[in-house]
Amino acid sequence: MDEIARQLRAATAAPPPTRIDLDRLIAYDRQRRQQRAWTLAGTGVAAAVAVVAVAPALFAGSSNVRGEMAVPPIASGTGSAVSLCQTVTPSASGPEPPLQTYDTVRSRPVESPQSGEVRLTGALYAAVDAVVPTDVTVVGTVPECQRPQFSYHSLYREYTTVAMLSRDGQRGHLIVAVRPTPAGAQADCSETPDSRTCEVWGLGDDGMALLSTSTDPRGGVVRWAQLQRVDGTSVTVTADNFIAAADGTWQVTAPKPLLTSQELVELARAPGLTLYP
Repeated sequence: MDEIARQLRAATAAPPPTRIDLDRLIAYDRQRRQQRAWTLAGTGVAAAVAVVAVAPALFAGSSNVRGEMAVPPIASGTGSAVSLCQTVTPSASGPEPPLQTYDTVRSRPVESPQSGEVRLTGALYAAVDAVVPTDVTVVGTVPECQRPQFSYHSLYREYTTVAMLSRDGQRGHLIVAVRPTPAGAQADCSETPDSRTCEVWGLGDDGMALLSTSTDPRGGVVRWAQLQRVDGTSVTVTADNFIAAADGTWQVTAPKPLLTSQELVELARAPGLTLYP
């Protein structure tokens, strides 16, 4: 299963009920990738035009751009303690999938999942308030909660949250995942969902950021950014421009995601979004 599909499944592996049909979203993403691969193979010019229309800056030079990028860190601090809303965890409808085991670049965090959920959610609120434009609304996808909050998924050993973004009728998803950096992870384009639209940003003491943008001929766009922190934490932030329609199909609701790639990186750089505080 590819990286985006893994993140989406992790986001609702053991969370409260959600309005997002993740199986459909994963199937949509897989179909979109297959269509894009077919388009590149058969009509490369049309595919290139589609990608340039979404992210022309990626074509200013090579598709694999490396260097030091001047992305200012947010000045919001690490956030304060928050009270998480109470949610209902659904029972598994089938056998539990196997635990995802992997070595990490340093010892696993010793913080309890409950403490981590509270601390990371506070850091997320501070980051959202500092980075997300004021005209963009961020709402949690769990019916019991107005704001998004992190949940720990022991199966994948990571914290995840899914939110809805909206502005003037335009909507999309925001997904944030925090986990220990796997041993052997490479800060290069092989780690991104689409290496053809890949950038690698050197962020000095903050680590390395990987970015890519995936597009669909029907107008769907997914922006993906992952920060591999020097302390051994990986923060992955994804934004898209489509939602589930009432009839179960997917509907593109904005010309592009409501957050830029740089804003995704700034969210990932929030001081408190670390597993080693």
